[in-house]
Amino acid sequence: MPPTAEDEFLVRPRYLAGAGETSRVLQPLVHVHGWPHQNTPATGRIAATSPCGRIEVAAEIAVFHLWRITIRTRPHDAEPRWWATFSKETPAEIVGALVQALAADRHVAPEEIVTEWPGHPTAGWRPLLKAGWAASDLTAVCFQDPDGTVSIIDAPAGPATRVVDGIRFTSPDGTASLTHRPKPDSQFGEAMGPWMVEVAFGPNWKDQWSAVLSAATPMRYLNMLTSAVVDPAPVVRTSSQISSATRAAAATRPAPPRSRNPFAYVEAEFARSDPRHPTQGHPRR
Repeated sequence: MPPTAEDEFLVRPRYLAGAGETSRVLQPLVHVHGWPHQNTPATGRIAATSPCGRIEVAAEIAVFHLWRITIRTRPHDAEPRWWATFSKETPAEIVGALVQALAADRHVAPEEIVTEWPGHPTAGWRPLLKAGWAASDLTAVCFQDPDGTVSIIDAPAGPATRVVDGIRFTSPDGTASLTHRPKPDSQFGEAMGPWMVEVAFGPNWKDQWSAVLSAATPMRYLNMLTSAVVDPAPVVRTSSQISSATRAAAATRPAPPRSRNPFAYVEAEFARSDPRHPTQGHPRR
């Protein structure tokens, strides 16, 4: 019998699974961690703010980068200390990994979230190397104009103009990449930044997603994000949530029956916030 729209499947790798249940990004913050939330129907914006007022996780329906996470040194600072954005089709489990890490660390290391120095970038991409992603140089063409040196990102490089502009890590299947260009945030245009994850496995926008992180992002949080990207555990999607491109690019199989306990997911999030849980807090230094 052919699957119905609500039949559930396990999909891996998770970065090819599509957005899934996006509500699960904010639900644990509100129902498990007790963060206040604001819903503005006029603008389609929903946000949860930490009790200390320094961390905000917002979803803006009308914006291409649906998710925006901002961390401020003081609650009313105009500019964030660091930030991250995720486009609409980013798997909820990947966005949620960063969000849950922040929520857990707010209890055990609240000051480090806003004051920690970014650290060495190798810590951020180490999970990708362990998962077999290949590293390559990013190049740019540089030329001199009356005002100084101007670089053209990703331009074809010749023998006299080749300049290493950053580094790229590419997944074994060629559909996903992490790029890092060590430059200030101000030198990038909209939806671009020093750290970018880009995934494309089909021609439609639903088969593509991206994440952008600022230059000041602490490497332990980038490490958590890249760990979530390459996590080998499959994620659950209903048949209606799986695009034809996902079926072609990813491995899928029927999921076992769900628990009859309607609060199983919330209980799981309570367990994750327990200091004894292996995923709680930041990785060992």
